[in-house]
Amino acid sequence: MTTVLDQYFQLTDRANFDEAAFDELVDLFAEQAEVQPAGGSKVKGKQAITQLYRMFFQMYSAMQHVWTTQVTDNGVQAAWAIAGRRQDGEMFAMQGIHVVELDAHGKIQALEVRVNDSESNSH
Repeated sequence: MTTVLDQYFQLTDRANFDEAAFDELVDLFAEQAEVQPAGGSKVKGKQAITQLYRMFFQMYSAMQHVWTTQVTDNGVQAAWAIAGRRQDGEMFAMQGIHVVELDAHGKIQALEVRVNDSESNSH
């Protein structure tokens, strides 16, 4: 079964060079969704989430996730690892957990990003 987090990670790997994937990614979120980035301030609402992800993808020229998802009582969570290249050419790698609560329509209502290492710019 493909979960909303599986779709999320598939789309984030394409969204910085594929505008349709970016639009699909944002569409995974409910209108009044909340995102709590690792090391950042919580944002609420689709417009703020769109701006958050635009800024995020402007920092990276390439990225690739691997992940495993697990359905929970009120959503989905995923353990993930990412490797990528920042716009300045610097390579990076990190791992963490995404915890998602879903609304009644299967959209992301709340997303919390937890990073396991010293990196703090995650999505």
